[in-house]
Amino acid sequence: MQGYDWNDLKYLLALYRTGKLKEAGRTLGTSDTTVSRRIKAFEQHTGHPLFLRSAAGRYEPTDAAMRILPHAEAIEMENVTINERLGQITDRVTGHVRISSVPIIVNRILIPNLHSLIEQHPRLTVDLLPASENLDLSKREADLALRFGRPLQGGLRTTAQKLGALAFGVYAPKTIAPGQSHDLGWITYDDAYANLPQAQWLDATASRTTEARARLRVADAETALEAVAQGLGQSLLPRVIADADQRLLPLEWKDTPPTREVWLLSHVDQAARSSIATVKSWLHDLGWDTHKKL
Repeated sequence: MQGYDWNDLKYLLALYRTGKLKEAGRTLGTSDTTVSRRIKAFEQHTGHPLFLRSAAGRYEPTDAAMRILPHAEAIEMENVTINERLGQITDRVTGHVRISSVPIIVNRILIPNLHSLIEQHPRLTVDLLPASENLDLSKREADLALRFGRPLQGGLRTTAQKLGALAFGVYAPKTIAPGQSHDLGWITYDDAYANLPQAQWLDATASRTTEARARLRVADAETALEAVAQGLGQSLLPRVIADADQRLLPLEWKDTPPTREVWLLSHVDQAARSSIATVKSWLHDLGWDTHKKL
């Protein structure tokens, strides 16, 4: 292959990381038809098919694509580094950092504190990616990931740092009449998330108390918080977040609810990027103190 275009590699990487034309187009700020057209043109240029569509509708890379991808990622990182070095010449942090975490951390902790970071570094762009499922840092689906609990996997090229811990507590809607919380059902978790510590605590507590289960199950704490606030039941929520919501009422409980550790994952190959270092420092400085309002 001769005379490749860097833009061809961007389309290759985007489709590899997302597996969907529409999602790849959204990542690149273009349409799915443009992604399809550019991939087909690249395949004609290389003389090899680069993706095959699976029965599930995902675009899976071929062996030819897998041989190109490591080099494409290296070129991508070099381009990022060059742009950031140019920014350092003017003593400014520049670049683009993608942060993934569960919705409740994105919406209730990161967004309320983001203004200070953007104000201090006006040439820094941050993507916040709320997702209940863990994104793959090895595929560059995100640059940094915040996760509840110590990660059991992430790859040899991924590092993990503990930021702190969030204590959970039982909350009901503030509209409930005094002493009537026992009339509320427990908002529990969908079976797919039954392994989460808060889900296990809720299941065990609901099984041995007189309170019934609410006719609602959720997949994440953000949805549980909104459901409680709307009077649909009571549930387990992070104290530092729920205490700041005037719609919620904390309840005393004899059984101590769980505490979830918060871990920061990053890719070792990006450790030298000033934008990554700046955002990691900002995340550490948030404190993650279970007794202090973030």
